[in-house]
Amino acid sequence: MNTKPIQQISTIIAIATVAVLAGGLSAQAQTPSNNAEDTKVSTSAAALRNEPTNSVVAQVDPTYPTTQPTTPTTEPTYPSTQPTTPTTEPPATTPTQTTPTQPTPGAIEPGRATRGGSSYVGVGGNIGLGGGDTALGIGNFTVISKIGFTEAVSARPAVVFGDNTTFLIPITYDFTVQPTGAATEAISSFAPYVGGGLAIATGDNSDVGPMVTAGADVPIGDRLTANAGVNVGFFDSTSVGLTIGVGYNFEGL
Repeated sequence: MNTKPIQQISTIIAIATVAVLAGGLSAQAQTPSNNAEDTKVSTSAAALRNEPTNSVVAQVDPTYPTTQPTTPTTEPTYPSTQPTTPTTEPPATTPTQTTPTQPTPGAIEPGRATRGGSSYVGVGGNIGLGGGDTALGIGNFTVISKIGFTEAVSARPAVVFGDNTTFLIPITYDFTVQPTGAATEAISSFAPYVGGGLAIATGDNSDVGPMVTAGADVPIGDRLTANAGVNVGFFDSTSVGLTIGVGYNFEGL
């Protein structure tokens, strides 16, 4: 019996069997690797998005920022210094009061006020005390005046009317005596004066001679001034008269 064909067939069968076994082992060896790859894929971002919400695997969306915006913990600061209110009130404005311009000392300003009082013009009476040759020595009507030139110097022209009208043109130096103290505040100032000049007598006994005068002014309110003075004219016979009058005050000529 020829056994060689049988051996060949057996050999072929054995090789086929080994090949089948080898293929099965290869398939079994590839299965774990495929499972590993599936497991690896399942942990990727795409697989996580497809997993249900109750999956144990943490699902992280790479497209969504993981860092949440932080809320500022500090509030904005505001100025702690409040605007200060002025502690001092603005000074109260008072109406501006204008004071009359005072004459400049030493300046010659006819009609100005002197330290003895205002300039004035007025009327009065003359009481003759001696020397009846002129109107000055006889009781007559008179016009009196005072014209200030400087702070202390004045002219006091006067006219004594009568049969022998007499003109008196003296220049006087004015004083002032102002009472002080609470007990005398209501008393008017007393302003004496002394001076000299010319006396001109007219009429039948016309004559021109020197004269002297002395007297005082007493202000009566803002507009009036009382005057009393003694005038002495040196003519052929000396004439003396006492004049008492009231003048109306004025300022400037």
